[in-house]
Amino acid sequence: MIRWLKDQYAVTVLGQKRIKVDGVESIGAPSVVVQGYASRLVRKVLATLGLIFVYLHLGRLAWTLWSNLHAPADRITNSADLKSKLREKHFDLIISHDLVLLPLAFDVRNNAKVMLDAREFYPRHFEDRPFWRLFKQPMMDYLCAKYLRRCDNMITVSDGIAREYHKRYGVHPSVIMSLPDSHDLSPSRVQNEKIRIIHHGIVSVSRRLEHMIEMMDYVDPRFSLDLMLMPEKSWYWDKLTEMTNRRKNVRFIPPVPMQEVIPFTNRYDLGLFLCEPATFNLAYALPNKLFEFIQARLAVAIGPSIEMKKIVEKYDCGVVSRDFAPKSMAEALNQLTEDKIMYYKTQSHKASHLLNGETNSKRIRELVRELIGD
Repeated sequence: MIRWLKDQYAVTVLGQKRIKVDGVESIGAPSVVVQGYASRLVRKVLATLGLIFVYLHLGRLAWTLWSNLHAPADRITNSADLKSKLREKHFDLIISHDLVLLPLAFDVRNNAKVMLDAREFYPRHFEDRPFWRLFKQPMMDYLCAKYLRRCDNMITVSDGIAREYHKRYGVHPSVIMSLPDSHDLSPSRVQNEKIRIIHHGIVSVSRRLEHMIEMMDYVDPRFSLDLMLMPEKSWYWDKLTEMTNRRKNVRFIPPVPMQEVIPFTNRYDLGLFLCEPATFNLAYALPNKLFEFIQARLAVAIGPSIEMKKIVEKYDCGVVSRDFAPKSMAEALNQLTEDKIMYYKTQSHKASHLLNGETNSKRIRELVRELIGD
């Protein structure tokens, strides 16, 4: 989005780290201060639950979120400096890429328009985790109820998430899918006795990544699975590692930089994402990895995820298992022939010319132009 807008507008970027893009001003703020609702939220939750330990947990969380900035001396060092610097800019438009930054956006807006890029349905993001539901979900709901209808525009990533925002908060987000940059690639050839599967992404318990590893117990010997995950120190990472080490047809491979993911994965045959709908956001997920599979000219293999299924069936670029069980996905893969995989890869090649960042860049420029003109 920065690249799409920087040549036509004077763009300033506020983030945890400074970025280096020609023609763009960057402000580094490692711990952005969000103010205006903490004390009211604490009172609200306490009144509902009446528990002392809730106060202690929320107090610690509030201290983390709203404590003064602790940036190095060459960066903004406190919330007053930050807000003063932003107010002096007199922006025409503020685009927030996180719900919790909306209070800051409205605090410094002057007469600026405000647009939210909501990549999730925030009030149900980690609803499968009891701690999150108890201590963070009320904050997300509060922020949505208070700020969403004040935004001049709002975008999100899938139809299902957009409908839920409308149902709960009366807003009408535009849907901008997570499309990657276009790449000049061709489908790689398929070797029937050596079919390579790739899954890449983050390590998240909610995604039940172990199901894709278990799936490999039921596939034909011709299949192998590479997992390109961001490593972390956790019990879940240890579990996945142990499961992988016990199987000859699964392995971890080192992650590559984000801009290299698509050309690197072009050598594979199938892009896999078996994602059990453990949360609302996973049920209606339309992740960037799906479109990266397509842009890499891979055949796609997914479970019956609502939004992903619509894309795969519309462009006829892969298989959808009948349910989210590992064995069901294996059965769908085992039915694939060399010719069928090549057909799906060719379909992805065709779809890649439509499902790429150029489509999004045009739409984003239109939305910005509707708000503030050229």
